Amino acid sequence: AISDSNHRSMIASLNLQAGKKAMSMSDFGLALSFFEHGSSFLCQNHWNDDYDLSLELFDCSAKCAYAIGDHMRLGEISKQVLSGARSFGDKLNVLYHSVSSLFDASLMNEAIEKGFWVLSMLGINLPRPSSTDEILSLIEETRSILRGLSDGALLNYKLMTDSTKIMAMKFLSRIEMSLVMTSCDFTPIVMLQMLKLSLEHGITPISAVGFVYFGSVLVSIGHIEEGYRYVKLAKKLVSQFDAKEVAGEVIAISTQAIGYIEPMQSAIEFHVLGHKSALEAGDIGFASMNCSLYISNLLWSGLNLNQVQKEFDKAHSFMEQHSTWSLLVITGPLLQSIGKLVSVEELPLFQERKYQSLGPMAEFHREKNPFATKIFYLHNMYQTFIFRNFDRLEDTADEFIDFKIQTWTALNTHNVQCFICGLVSFLLYRRTNKNVWFERGSEFKLMMKRWSECSEWNFLHKFHLLEAEEHFCNKRLEEAKLSYDAAVSFSKKHKFVNDEALACELAGYFFLEIGERSRSLEYFIDAHEKYHEWGATAKATSVYKYVESIFRLR
Repeated sequence: AISDSNHRSMIASLNLQAGKKAMSMSDFGLALSFFEHGSSFLCQNHWNDDYDLSLELFDCSAKCAYAIGDHMRLGEISKQVLSGARSFGDKLNVLYHSVSSLFDASLMNEAIEKGFWVLSMLGINLPRPSSTDEILSLIEETRSILRGLSDGALLNYKLMTDSTKIMAMKFLSRIEMSLVMTSCDFTPIVMLQMLKLSLEHGITPISAVGFVYFGSVLVSIGHIEEGYRYVKLAKKLVSQFDAKEVAGEVIAISTQAIGYIEPMQSAIEFHVLGHKSALEAGDIGFASMNCSLYISNLLWSGLNLNQVQKEFDKAHSFMEQHSTWSLLVITGPLLQSIGKLVSVEELPLFQERKYQSLGPMAEFHREKNPFATKIFYLHNMYQTFIFRNFDRLEDTADEFIDFKIQTWTALNTHNVQCFICGLVSFLLYRRTNKNVWFERGSEFKLMMKRWSECSEWNFLHKFHLLEAEEHFCNKRLEEAKLSYDAAVSFSKKHKFVNDEALACELAGYFFLEIGERSRSLEYFIDAHEKYHEWGATAKATSVYKYVESIFRLR
């Protein structure tokens, strides 16, 4: 054993240097082994005798433990720093990783509480907004200020130098997604605080997070072109600062907002880059977030379901490995939808192993995550709708609609919810004759129309299909025929084979209802073909069986 304290400190320092080198190459597991090996050479009273070296070794260990998803080890390291650190400022790095870990573990409320406590210690106290109108007024004030600043002026703005403010920006950034997931009115307040600090004290790489959420919020409340400006500005800031630490978060949020302007099939590929960027920075939360958003968008973009299933397996394995439960539970309902569309027998993954995101643990974590619960209800409604399970359709629709969450960020799932719920509403109106369903369907149709004005590629075919279903309800038969044809034509032109299949199927039911059986059969045959092309073999089979029973095919 080495007894000389100077010799022991030298070995610890060498391990620190080696660990930092491994971190620079994003090998966080190797880096952690160096840091822990170095820590083992510290003397018994190292927090007194070798404070700076101890703090740096444990800070780096905490970052690496988080980066490899070892939340238990992170907790142990954090306890040592919190008990040994001489000042509150020296505790901030482990507190930051602790907040990140709480989010991953679906403990969003705890992450928010701890983040707000740290912010209060840093002199940042955020008042709870009294109403939505107050929030919109604050957003409008910020819009007005930023209109007077060009992108060039913002990109060349003074730099933030106050270390306390920079650390506050980090914590504001870190709690924002927890606020999104918990449907909290603080979501825009935190974003606005980041912009306020940036405008008053200077731009920092973390300012990109404030701008990307600001752009996303603007998109979500209808200022799509203006929001698009700020999400692009956020990406420019990341590039200008080479801001690896926040790149994954900025790419995740910007890609979702960009999907309201640019073709979905190309935009969502940015999530692959977002995953890679976050992984290299050790940001496991947003590496997983990009995985989750990517596979969800692949499903709704019309990619062949066999390929979606392969991408799902990779994403799910990554999230399992790193214990990012807050995002893992969101994927379970998606897998169930894929399984029903393809049929469980054709998904070997169901036979190979049981997915954690489908079991009792998922229910436990979903209870803590309102966003995940909303996704769960969405997929329940979608599955009953797509397989026309009329016994459960109204119940699943009521569950989805009654579970209300306040959303301030623009996510692709919002337009998916609008589309599916609109179609379900018109179908339920025709079956129940309840006016509330027609009114809901019409509201969703108008929302889709507004989105289609900014992105015909992504939304025009969806608008026409909702319009067709509305005409069907109103018995405007000639208008309905034109709208169904338009929905099929534009979904084909814009490469949404999933929506093309659905449009053909719904047109088939419409023409059957009005007695044009030959045209109905043509649409059903096209629907069967397109569902097969999508990889939805179970759904294609159900369409074939229905047509066979109606048209007595042999």
